[in-house]
Amino acid sequence: MANFIEKLKNKFKIKKFDSDQPIGAWVFVLLLNIVGFAGYFYMKLNNIHLGG
Repeated sequence: MANFIEKLKNKFKIKKFDSDQPIGAWVFVLLLNIVGFAGYFYMKLNNIHLGG
């Protein structure tokens, strides 16, 4: 049981940010998600339904 808990801790441990990864790509992904959620809420507020 202790081994299982240790594995679970290691799985959810926050890893250090890899400096080799391009920051611009992460910024693009985050902005794209924000735009997507904003569009979703805009359509919900204005009762716009797609397909159906």
